[in-house]
Amino acid sequence: MKVVLLAGGLGSRAKPFSDYCPKALIPINGRPIIDYIIRYISKFSFISEILIVCEFDSHGKQIINYFEGKECIIDKKITFIEDKKKGTGGSLLECQEKLKDDPIFLVWFSDNLCALNLDRVVVEYSNINKDNDAIGLLIARKKRHEETGRVILDEYRKNNINLIKEFIEKPIIELEYPEAAGIYIFNNGFLDLLKQKSNEKESFDLSSDILSKIGHNTKSKLYCYLIDSNEINWADIESPTYVERNKKEIDSIILHMESIK
Repeated sequence: MKVVLLAGGLGSRAKPFSDYCPKALIPINGRPIIDYIIRYISKFSFISEILIVCEFDSHGKQIINYFEGKECIIDKKITFIEDKKKGTGGSLLECQEKLKDDPIFLVWFSDNLCALNLDRVVVEYSNINKDNDAIGLLIARKKRHEETGRVILDEYRKNNINLIKEFIEKPIIELEYPEAAGIYIFNNGFLDLLKQKSNEKESFDLSSDILSKIGHNTKSKLYCYLIDSNEINWADIESPTYVERNKKEIDSIILHMESIK
């Protein structure tokens, strides 16, 4: 099974850092995000190759240079695919030649940290895809640790003034709609959806142009695997500032990733 790591894009949330370095190289305790992800994914024996999609300009070359000579350390083949700035959907389509003979493949955005049990996820996907109509499995979470305090208000209200019944500092909240974690398993048929969209427009987005249409305009089914927040957590490393603000939580995720053998 191959893994596609999407490591291109503008990194607008990470500015000004991303003006000088790609977002995938945001440092955490002296190592870039993408290093943690690759070392973690490489622990699973069924992973045969890691495809890193990045730009081949000065920014992308930083990622390529970082992993030079590291294949022997992680014991997995690393292949670099050029991101030709055609959106996240177009970037994934650049990998079609490498993926065309694989029944399923994993897609992981390179700014997401998670100690996801890939063994379990692959088994669950196989179970739901017995009729071969499950185009993909999206990883999501139902609960989120808030960065700010929350208040529970009394019904009394006058001139926008409310009585506070309770103040909760940085609570874990139940989300009305599960939050996508930027990690997916797709079957080979997903490449056909990407090809169809590329015929309509040169640049297209994986989420808004492809995933949001599945189930509405196609016969394919997209499933969701909910992370149990009591077992594992997930973080979208949007910027170096985010790392500083959420160091305790991020360190906990990394410790979990590194503890899995």
